Amino acid sequence: MELGTAAIGSLLPKLVELLKQEHDLHKGARKKIRSLSRELESMLAVLRKVGEVPPDQLQELVKLWARDVRELSYDMEDIVDTFLVRVDDGPEPADTHNLRRRLRKKMATIFRRCKHQRKIAGAIRDMDRRVEEVAARRDRYTVDSVIAKLASPVAVDPRLQALYKKTAELVGIEKQSEELVKILSLGDDAHAPDERMKIVSIVGFGGLGKTTLSKAVYDKHKPAFDCGAFVPVGRNPDMKKVLRDILIDFEYMNPNVMILDERQLINELRRLTENKRCLFVIDDIWDKKSWELIQCALQHSNYRSRVVATTRIFEVATHIGDIYKMQPLSRDDSELLLYSRITDGEDRFLDSLSTEACDKILKKCGGVPLAIITIASLLASKTREDWSKVYNSIGFGDRGNDIVENTRKILSFSYYDLPSHLKACLLYLSLFREEYGIEKNLLIWKWIAEGFIQNEQATTEIELFELGEGYFNELINRSMIQPMELEDNSYVYGCRVHDMVLDLVRSLSSEEKFATILDSDDQQKLVGSNARRFAVHGRNADPQLVDMGLEKVRSFSATQCGNVNVVTSCFQVVRVLTLEDCSVEACGKHRLQHVGNLHHLRYLGIWNTRLDELPKEVGNLKFLQTLNLSGTGMQQLPECVGMLKQLLCLRINDSITVPAGLIGNLTSLQELKLWPADDVSTRQFVKELGKLRELRILRCTIHVRDESMERDLVESLANLHKIRTLCVLGSALARGITGEEACFVPPRCLGQLCLECFRFSGLPVWINPSLLQNLTHLDVAVHVVQEQDMETLGRLPELCYLKLNSDHTRLVSIRKQATGDLRRCFRKLRFFVAPSSFVRFDLHGCKRDPSMAHSVMMPSLESLVFCVHVQFLKDMDIQPGFGNLIGFEEVAITSLRRVTATIQCEDATAEEVEEVKAALAHAADRHPNRPTLRTEMENQHKMLSTGREKLKRCQLG
Repeated sequence: MELGTAAIGSLLPKLVELLKQEHDLHKGARKKIRSLSRELESMLAVLRKVGEVPPDQLQELVKLWARDVRELSYDMEDIVDTFLVRVDDGPEPADTHNLRRRLRKKMATIFRRCKHQRKIAGAIRDMDRRVEEVAARRDRYTVDSVIAKLASPVAVDPRLQALYKKTAELVGIEKQSEELVKILSLGDDAHAPDERMKIVSIVGFGGLGKTTLSKAVYDKHKPAFDCGAFVPVGRNPDMKKVLRDILIDFEYMNPNVMILDERQLINELRRLTENKRCLFVIDDIWDKKSWELIQCALQHSNYRSRVVATTRIFEVATHIGDIYKMQPLSRDDSELLLYSRITDGEDRFLDSLSTEACDKILKKCGGVPLAIITIASLLASKTREDWSKVYNSIGFGDRGNDIVENTRKILSFSYYDLPSHLKACLLYLSLFREEYGIEKNLLIWKWIAEGFIQNEQATTEIELFELGEGYFNELINRSMIQPMELEDNSYVYGCRVHDMVLDLVRSLSSEEKFATILDSDDQQKLVGSNARRFAVHGRNADPQLVDMGLEKVRSFSATQCGNVNVVTSCFQVVRVLTLEDCSVEACGKHRLQHVGNLHHLRYLGIWNTRLDELPKEVGNLKFLQTLNLSGTGMQQLPECVGMLKQLLCLRINDSITVPAGLIGNLTSLQELKLWPADDVSTRQFVKELGKLRELRILRCTIHVRDESMERDLVESLANLHKIRTLCVLGSALARGITGEEACFVPPRCLGQLCLECFRFSGLPVWINPSLLQNLTHLDVAVHVVQEQDMETLGRLPELCYLKLNSDHTRLVSIRKQATGDLRRCFRKLRFFVAPSSFVRFDLHGCKRDPSMAHSVMMPSLESLVFCVHVQFLKDMDIQPGFGNLIGFEEVAITSLRRVTATIQCEDATAEEVEEVKAALAHAADRHPNRPTLRTEMENQHKMLSTGREKLKRCQLG
């Protein structure tokens, strides 16, 4: 049903477009279009009601009727789009020298338009006939009599981060962690004589929390090892990628890692792990062959190393090593997890009816964390009077059911409880591979290209994108997808789909003929398909695919496929074309054939796929909204891209030459990611950037060469009045920009600000809580940091990430007298990075203030990075411990988990450096959370060997 609603929702605006005067349709055709629109609106209302009823409660005839509506809507939209493409030939070219030629072209255009108008009129008559047939079947099937409750909208859940981490990850983990640690012999084995590697496999079905348990053990014990890696594998894995991921976790910096084959990657891993104590977690292994290859790479690490593997398959677990069988949560832990999720972690009282409903649900969830979290998210959005209805609707009865089937029923019910606009968006995720990280923005652009995001009140695509962000957040809130954050940043850049949810989504997608997915071993599926979406993973696009009926395909996604050009000629109405890690070689060149003929294309994504050039016909793709050419290796951006007037998103990760004037022509752009290759391209890009007044996301790299370029860049950025994410990497001039030069008034919607390309003399006056109420991420370089600057930053209400780089401020001090109420200082900050400064909170007098007795400084802070200039702190008589950092024990950073300190050793003795390290270790040990402490040494070659040498240098100074 939801697919039918999405199809009609996308079609209705197109019918309105046909009624516009410039298309000049005759009166009869316009009348039929209005009649079609009214009938489709009626069908849409019925589909929305029917869609809220689980399929097992619907008659088969109703399902068939909904399928007919969906297919009819798709066909109608394809016809309308084809007409809109053909009738718009673009602006008439100027030809002042030959009047006769101009008249001939104009007459040809008129005849061509008349021909297309006759065709669309005939198509409209045919559509009207088909709609009447479908409407008649609706009356025969008595579809309108289906009774369904109306769905209520679900707000974005602000409890996401705290609930996910403090319940799903921690509830019931303690006991199982202790058991696993005991099996791994991770207790007091630092000097154990047995240096052999120990391997333990956690086995259990999906959703039990195997990954959560292994991650908890890994995070706690990794500091005791020389190195570590946490790597997912999944079904049908790319083993080269798995081996590369292990190397990357080792902070392997070889730029050629992407071109190494499996043998070379294994050799590198063996070399890096030799004579080192390592901790590995190899997550989600599905077959013995994958493990054997990984084991070849790790077996050289026989130095009391430990390996934890997770798998659903018992046979694979026994092949790997010792077994830890994952157990469901106990009754008490299940209850704690459910109630914490429902009540936002508060000890609120539940009445007897609510408790009875929860007891029944917990009994059937059987201690599966994923099932409990999913149903809890559902209950949290309902009134307590409806909780019993939720239990009954799931179909839980007194008969005994297998625990996996019960979990599937819970997930299925949560899917059917989604609003209709979210169901198609969720089913679209079936096109992605397991364990795949799905980037949020690109996913939303695909939803828009497919027509899944519709809003009658939305007048611009930017509003549609914001609506898509709301869809994405809502799927996270309902535990249907899992958020992915940048490490030490807190920015949610994408999502993953839990295996259980993906299994459910793929099953539903297949049943609804929403999509066809061909994995590397799916030979049996090459028998034809009428699905509108197609995904091919890990196999060549052989000629057999041509026989599967690709003419009506709307989305085609290929990952790690060869010979893709075989199928591109088959597409007629494709809207989304995505190629990742594919081969498009043709006639000795890497080029994508036929793409210039795909006139319906809205989204073209070519990622990590070598491409020498784009066909110039790409400039004729008038509907194209998104163009992603990241990782193609193209040296110059084709000039035909400048003809894409409707382009909303342009992404190129590689350094690339940009023709003059091209970027300035793309005035509809809302998202831009670019790295100009040379000085000429960079200067031209900087000047043209100010023309992109619709831009909402800018990520680029600019190396500022001189003051002229600096001024042009400031002027261009000042014109971006709709910007939400502004991230300009690169190098800045050594001088500091003054407040008068940086005349930039940021829009109130600005959420992320990173300006590596500038170095300010002081904190700009426009960085203040009155102008930046929505700022969550700030990365800025300032020559001098004043006390009032920290007061200003502390009052930014939404700030989650702060990186404050200062070359001339070695001590950043925050005083209680300046900040006022301590509890409102940096209240949402999770990550604080001061790479060149020591941070001290001077809370003198707070002990004597009774109101501050239970205050918390930076209550949300998880990660802290700072620098300790040993000699400077000695001169200032400051002890470099957390006691000075925080002030005193009563005012603590209660959420602190990680601390990274860079120790600058210049002009300090080895004894003084060791004192600093000991003080930091002591402070970390005394902290209630015992955060992980990582220290790094810099300028060790400039250390003084003895105190006498230090005294001598002081006398000379």
